[in-house]
Amino acid sequence: MKMTFYHLTGSARGRTQFIDADSVSFGTGDQCGITFDRAVDAAVYPLQAELTVENGYPIIRDRSGKRALLVNGLRQTEALLRDGDLLQFGEQGPQMRFRLSPNQASDTKSWRTIVEDSQDIVVRTPHTRYLSPLYLARHIFRDIVLHASPVVKTAAAIVLIAPLLLISWLGVVVHREHQAATVSERRMAELSSQLQTGRLTQAELEQRIERERQGAEALRRQQEGEIVTLMARLKVMEAARESTQDVRAIQQQLSAIRQSQSFAEDIVRRFGGSVGLLQGGYGFKERTTGRPLRYQGLDQLGNPYVDKDGNALVTLEGIAPRVLIYFAGTAFLVDRAGTVVTNRHMVHMWESFEPAKQAIAAGFEPDMVLLRLFFPGEEAPYLLTEVRVSDRVDIAVLRTDRVPAAGTPLVLATGMPIHVGEPVVMVSYPGTVDTLLARTSQSTSQAILAKAGGDPVRLVNEVAQKKLIRPLATQGHLSDVSPDLITYEAASASGSSGAPIFNRAGAVIGINHATLQRVEGVHMALPIRFVADLLNQPQQHNP
Repeated sequence: MKMTFYHLTGSARGRTQFIDADSVSFGTGDQCGITFDRAVDAAVYPLQAELTVENGYPIIRDRSGKRALLVNGLRQTEALLRDGDLLQFGEQGPQMRFRLSPNQASDTKSWRTIVEDSQDIVVRTPHTRYLSPLYLARHIFRDIVLHASPVVKTAAAIVLIAPLLLISWLGVVVHREHQAATVSERRMAELSSQLQTGRLTQAELEQRIERERQGAEALRRQQEGEIVTLMARLKVMEAARESTQDVRAIQQQLSAIRQSQSFAEDIVRRFGGSVGLLQGGYGFKERTTGRPLRYQGLDQLGNPYVDKDGNALVTLEGIAPRVLIYFAGTAFLVDRAGTVVTNRHMVHMWESFEPAKQAIAAGFEPDMVLLRLFFPGEEAPYLLTEVRVSDRVDIAVLRTDRVPAAGTPLVLATGMPIHVGEPVVMVSYPGTVDTLLARTSQSTSQAILAKAGGDPVRLVNEVAQKKLIRPLATQGHLSDVSPDLITYEAASASGSSGAPIFNRAGAVIGINHATLQRVEGVHMALPIRFVADLLNQPQQHNP
């Protein structure tokens, strides 16, 4: 098979090699058909890779044993090559362009190939703006002399002026491409260091789950200790025949604790089926080209390759998985048609995430790839589409892709008065998947993690398959009420965004949307009238 290899970087930069054979090896060893200078190309192994033609198809295989072969920016152990593929030997090693040339005369290149190769190498060569045309002209002239067909050489000699003009124009284009590539690489490196993509190792997830499990156990022991202490005080006071007033005070405290537990449990039992776990994921694509931001490649465990600083290696090329930022929260059902409500920042996460805002400013635009909802007891998720979002407050209305199988729409307390000191219950998914797994046995959580790995989508799927998705209830009381904001005190964590706030009658009086900074356990909710107003607005037709 006739093949052409054009060296873009490394010790053989600018060299074209023609191979007419069914196999060729690459490396610094003398036995290799295509060799590299070991003093310059230190990243190349003595036998780096081997290309063989099998049933008419060129297949390249890594022979280093270190997965040090990259094809179009992706690490490969074996790959079917296509005309124009970019080969790289080692992470920082030399690059070359592979071409099939079955109909081309031996040791010759077409005019188009000469120009393309010359542009390719100049883009990868650091240079100043004014030297770009000279670099390009030098490479084109060299290739014409060494590898052009007689026809191309004659034409070049006859129309010398035209190629020179073309060279000057191409030089400007190449310089701009080089500048754009440099800026793009810098922007992607900055993104990689800033964006949290949600991909976690099993060990990291196990640590987070264990912390959640310890926290839940500590809270349970605290509540039990309070009851034991109050019971002991009550017995002592009764034995000492303390005043009726003091005894009644202790009894009221005990009653409050028990009522608190039963109140929250009753709300979850009655309405928890209508409160779902919302999961989403968004990526970025280049605004000018629409190319999505991708990982350069993933290792055998599904983790992205990283640089020396631990930042994921990203690119705009290739077919590797996209870089996605995952998030989770809460949404609740408000009608039988599948209308659900959550926070605006849950469906427009990039508006409140500083690294995402920086990415947008740098020429990328957000792209929502995943938005779905899991109701308790159901294995399959509901895909969500945006109906409308508020421009004034942190509320969004979504619609499920099908009518929910279970769950009763929550009642919105639009006409009910609310007062400071009134008990309330928030039903949500604090800590999201970590908390759900912490409520299971250690063997169950480890089995789920082992099956799903660090993939957030597969992880939630596995949790749903085990029917482990169920919300938590946190009781508190209103500490401040105004027409535009409700402040209440209750324990919560990340994942409570979009949660409904219930009054004692079981009606929703507000939607949780923020935590008061520097004050533990104090949260803010938007009055439910804002939700009612948004529901009554005309539907937006979003693409």
